[in-house]
Amino acid sequence: MRRIGAFGGSTALWALLAAHVAGAFEPVSVGIAIGAVSALTGYLSYTDFYCRFTECCHEERPLNTSALKLDLEEKLFGQHLATEVILKALTGFRNNKNSKKPLTLSLHGWAGTGKNFISQIVAENLYPKGLKSNFVHLFVSTLHFPHEQKIKVYQDQLQKWIRGNVSACGSSVFIFDEMDKLHPGIIDAIKPFLDYYEQVDGISYRRAIFIFLSNAGGDLITKTALDFWRAGRKREEIQLKDLEPVLSVGVFNNKHRFKVKGLHDSSQRSS
Repeated sequence: MRRIGAFGGSTALWALLAAHVAGAFEPVSVGIAIGAVSALTGYLSYTDFYCRFTECCHEERPLNTSALKLDLEEKLFGQHLATEVILKALTGFRNNKNSKKPLTLSLHGWAGTGKNFISQIVAENLYPKGLKSNFVHLFVSTLHFPHEQKIKVYQDQLQKWIRGNVSACGSSVFIFDEMDKLHPGIIDAIKPFLDYYEQVDGISYRRAIFIFLSNAGGDLITKTALDFWRAGRKREEIQLKDLEPVLSVGVFNNKHRFKVKGLHDSSQRSS
């Protein structure tokens, strides 16, 4: 009972002081200030309330690095390089409020090595709905771009899709699967969004994330791992520098290679 009384007294005192302070201002100024505060409070309350019932794009929401690290370490097996690269690249990108270009991640390896699973983990740590989020967009080359004679149509549609979704949410995520099967013309349509441009047609893409998944170089990655095993060395001893040369060769020799300026130069690669 005493606590309630004390609280009530302090509230009355605060109201009394506020009344004296308000008296020092002109009525019009006070009215405008109160109106502005009320409008701002109402807007923030409405936004918070609205986002409880529908998905919102929170571009400035910090990345939970600990949760991402835990997910990668507990859910991935035999992919120490992927864990290191993804964690470092994503954390650095999200913590940098003045990034000069979008984040691009290029994941290589045979089917079944966890590339899609990694992209799923990344999506879930960025947006609670993961791959089902309105701000995460997955493209599979053989499904979404199957006909070579329609490349021009695909190019236009893809660029409009990327432009429209980044306009709606600057931190949109775009995942491209089967890059080794993707027509070079589609790659050309993506390239303008990946470079050091402050804006492209009035839109900034510097907070967006592009993830590229490819089987290219999978055989060379396996060979590197086998060489380490034959030399009596553990798989965990393989470093990114051990794979970069062989990946460059594998990607370059692929007939649908996507080692192109603006994509390869800006990517973080892992197996």
